Amino acid sequence: MINRLLRHHVGGRGACLAAAALLLSACSIDKVLQVPDPDVSRPTDVSGKAALPTLRAAAIGDFQVAFAGTGGATGLEGLVNMTGLFTDEFTFTETFPTRVQVDRRAIDRNNSTMLAIYFQAQAARQSAFRAESAYAKLSPNDSAYSEVLSLEGYSFILLAESYCSGVPITKTDASGKVFPGQPITTQHLLDSAINRFTAALTVANAAGSSYLANLARVGQARALIFKGNSNLDAAAALVASVPTTFNYRIFSSDNTDRQINGVFELQYLEGRWSQADEEGTNGLPFLSAEDPRAPFVDLGAGFDGVREVYGSLKYPSRDASTVLSSGIEAKLIIAEDLLTSNYAGANGTLSILNALRANIGMTPLAPAATAPEQVDQLFSERAFWLFLTAHRLGDLRRLSRSVANDGYGRNSESVFPTGVYTGRGGGVYGPDVNFPLPIDESNSNPNVPGCIDRNP
Repeated sequence: MINRLLRHHVGGRGACLAAAALLLSACSIDKVLQVPDPDVSRPTDVSGKAALPTLRAAAIGDFQVAFAGTGGATGLEGLVNMTGLFTDEFTFTETFPTRVQVDRRAIDRNNSTMLAIYFQAQAARQSAFRAESAYAKLSPNDSAYSEVLSLEGYSFILLAESYCSGVPITKTDASGKVFPGQPITTQHLLDSAINRFTAALTVANAAGSSYLANLARVGQARALIFKGNSNLDAAAALVASVPTTFNYRIFSSDNTDRQINGVFELQYLEGRWSQADEEGTNGLPFLSAEDPRAPFVDLGAGFDGVREVYGSLKYPSRDASTVLSSGIEAKLIIAEDLLTSNYAGANGTLSILNALRANIGMTPLAPAATAPEQVDQLFSERAFWLFLTAHRLGDLRRLSRSVANDGYGRNSESVFPTGVYTGRGGGVYGPDVNFPLPIDESNSNPNVPGCIDRNP
């Protein structure tokens, strides 16, 4: 609450700065004030081999905006926020009708908030493509080439996990000319991600970077398991050597509004949504379980002045970083692969899950009695370990897929929040299991009339 009140004092600070500027203008110090601006890239910085660090920084920065969101006057939510709101991680505590559609699983294609989210995700992909293309041409042995390839791969994953089938991949050349893309199925988006991670792993190994090799391995494994359960063996083998301590983080900063962590901004500074608890019948107890992997604090009444905001202590500051890829995720993939072959045996699923819990002093899990309960246990552990890192939507979609389509065969209404909606406006939850393509995509790209399908 204190942080939200601080916004009202900006005017006083601005007045002080204005007064200081008037005093400085009376002095003959023009030459002193004419200093280079380190935030501005000159034309020479974005051409030739000298451009590569700038292109890499742009790819990382654009990915941060699309993934973790921003703060202040920029108002960009990011996919961690919006997939959390769409699933059972966040619940609505504000008044914006475009965002309540997301919480209620009933998103209109004309939704202006979701238009911005979509184009941020596409901008991150395009920025990573521009960087990796430049490295491929000018410095193909540089380890940074592996990093931007992996960021491009993750951009494809986030589009595949978050959106309906039919996302187009539009390209822009160096001159700015736009080439409208054709609709691509979810499976083909994942194939594109796998291709990037495969190349990234080759480059990382050649450059001797085990860190970036692990980033590529976990990313490729994530794409494989979202593609289908039949890929679990391959995914587990791929990440077998990734240490539990591995983490690749997307960093935020309080330097500028664009760099602020979007979860912190929209919870702590604006009270837009709260950490949820058993939302819509099927939601997990992210509050009542008092689990150390989903810590929270009561921030008082939210933006609507009615509902309480429980802020995630996972992101307690403007510069809180967000984990994109981790060794814990690698171990969870291995645990899932063993569900049907070695659930309770030595080095089996339960053993892996309890070893992870022991690392942070948690009590061990009791064995689940039936196969469905074992799946529930595994996905609950994934939900808490990967809380608010844009994994939950992909997991709920995998659970909702039919067995014939290489999923777990659950009905989506037994997985996603469902039933009576108790948020703003009331009503009932809708049927959405992914985000639709915004109407502006169809308006600007004649190749894309809409989603190919809305299947999980």
